[in-house]
Amino acid sequence: MATAAPEVDVILFDLDNTLYRPKCGLQEAGDELITRFISERLGLSWEEADRLRVRTWRQYGATSRGLEVEFDVPQREFFAGSVERVPVERHVRARPDLAAMLGRLPQRLYVFTNAPRRYARRVLQALGVAEQIERVFDIRDAGGRPKPDCDCYEQVLEAVGAPAHRVALIEDTEANLAPAAELGMVTIKVNPPPPRPPHLYLPDLLELPELLAA
Repeated sequence: MATAAPEVDVILFDLDNTLYRPKCGLQEAGDELITRFISERLGLSWEEADRLRVRTWRQYGATSRGLEVEFDVPQREFFAGSVERVPVERHVRARPDLAAMLGRLPQRLYVFTNAPRRYARRVLQALGVAEQIERVFDIRDAGGRPKPDCDCYEQVLEAVGAPAHRVALIEDTEANLAPAAELGMVTIKVNPPPPRPPHLYLPDLLELPELLAA
């Protein structure tokens, strides 16, 4: 495990592949619905739609943003036709171990995600931790611009009312940690592979209390 984090008052959790285990199949189910939406909305073959899904995700940080910029597809339409239809409860089960871990944390807990709030709340409910999360900051809070290409990090800091060095961001995607680190936030990557400095590393999210208390 990397060097321990300084004291923090606020923890921002990414959602997908961070609060739930990546192998549960939820991400893949979402990707399939997104590809289907693109195929039907733009009249593309499945293969063309899937390539477009991947390219826009990599280029813009979120497929919703890429479709809005390149094809004038409203993000509200995109989410309603894809992500918000994901059968969350089929893939995500309650995690008493996660709820217990979050209950040990004295910090204020938030979710900071590129997904829409409605989807995020369903995931939190399925995990059995919705009551422990004070607020969800979603892509619409950021004006439709996803992490890492947005000014939303500053907006979230202002909303939680804490200085950057007292806020920790936990992500499975290393690129999304860079803007937070530049602002002085404590940045922690969860799940393999380990990140480059200055980010801290958690092989398993359940080890978070030990990292913060070390």
